[in-house]
Amino acid sequence: MRYAVRNIFRLKGRSFLTFAIAFAVLFLSMFGALTVRLCEDNRQRFYGPLDGSVHVTDQDLNPVLTYDAAAAMAEDADVITGVSAVKEYVGVLPEVEYVGFGSFTRDRFAGEDVPLGEEANYVKGYQVVGVTSMEILEEVYSGDLTMTEGTMITEENNAAHHNKIVISEELAQANGLSLGDTVSLSMLSLYASEYNTVAYGYGNEKDAFVYIVGGIYRHRTDNFAGVSEPWLLNANHVYVPITTLVDAANSERIQERYHSGIPGTADVFEENPCVIPDALYFHLSDRDAVQTLADEINQIGFRDTVLLTEYVSDAASSPSARLSEIVSILLAGVIGVGAAVFFFSVLFNMKARHRELAVLVALGKKRSAVASSFSLELLLLTAAALLAAGGIFAGLVSLCAGPLTSYLYSAELSAKFRGESADLFLFGDPTGESAAVRMEDFGFLFGEYAVPSFLFALAAGALIMAVLYFFIGAYVRRINALSGVGGKE
Repeated sequence: MRYAVRNIFRLKGRSFLTFAIAFAVLFLSMFGALTVRLCEDNRQRFYGPLDGSVHVTDQDLNPVLTYDAAAAMAEDADVITGVSAVKEYVGVLPEVEYVGFGSFTRDRFAGEDVPLGEEANYVKGYQVVGVTSMEILEEVYSGDLTMTEGTMITEENNAAHHNKIVISEELAQANGLSLGDTVSLSMLSLYASEYNTVAYGYGNEKDAFVYIVGGIYRHRTDNFAGVSEPWLLNANHVYVPITTLVDAANSERIQERYHSGIPGTADVFEENPCVIPDALYFHLSDRDAVQTLADEINQIGFRDTVLLTEYVSDAASSPSARLSEIVSILLAGVIGVGAAVFFFSVLFNMKARHRELAVLVALGKKRSAVASSFSLELLLLTAAALLAAGGIFAGLVSLCAGPLTSYLYSAELSAKFRGESADLFLFGDPTGESAAVRMEDFGFLFGEYAVPSFLFALAAGALIMAVLYFFIGAYVRRINALSGVGGKE
């Protein structure tokens, strides 16, 4: 170690050149990784996280698999890395009055007691949305829905069958609800028609599934004037883990009614209580295995042939996606060219110090020790360059992330709404969750962007150093100590 440090200060010019090359390669690697990550995050805000997944349908492109079946396949098929699903119902929360109650009315049922006029309020006023994760929802990744309290439903909530419900702030305010309060969902209302829900009673305690308010959201759009049914109102959408809907479907009371065979009772259900999602996606580790996986699934013996169709949004037109692709190519070029320049600088340095290395070998020092000593010099210089590049990069990330995000958002808007000026939106609230504010939060930037970029550069530097270590060892093994000592430095 002392010998290596002494040589670094003894050969200041060469050491500085090595440091400068390593610094340039590592800093550009960090900046490139940051740009790619920002591009991917921005693309996801407009097009969602499902690109590259497989959409699971039947021959008519309708959802076909139950969620249980999809989850079981994910456990058995190595190529499936995850399952995303969405299931929507119109339902009843017996103890909670939906937003717009009294404004949305329906024709009365025959024999229904309606004191005033010929119309009555809707009984079923909520869109119950079961999801594996709210991140896959368009209203979330487009920025229309953002959280004001609590958290969204995550894959962890779904896997744990967590009885968590996420409601709108309008719904919470209208009913005096806050985080931690309980809400009952009528299980029968998920399957029965409006008429049958009234006839069979939707407030039965045996027929209820209890949720706990775990999140309150705000929707950017108030569509009150644009809908005719209460469950279409953005404020009346409630989100729950899809596994809880599976639990409700498999409950003894629902199954008993569904399989009763009694006319007028079994007919109450408009669909199979086994939860067949409205949208189901497999995430695959191997895109080439799609057809093989489809053949294996169809051999199980489903009634309908299962199709695995690649889910592709219109992200191909995304400026963020194109910039990400370009920067990724440039990043690979920077690392490749930088590694080559670094390699040749090391080669020239070794040739210039050929006599010194030969003397060490002639004096009886092991060749492996000579190679390790020279490699240690490079490692120390590269480590210093990494720390310097990382420190400067951490200082600059706050200056770069905000403007780059605003530029990318502007470009996406210009691509989606040609003819409209994106400048109107540039410094507003582009994602609905204050992206501009988050880009000024150093803690967020450090954890989300600076650290991953630093680790990427560290991995690139480690790979280059590993290759150079073997090259230096090979070079030292080829030194002829007798002739080398007589050479010129």
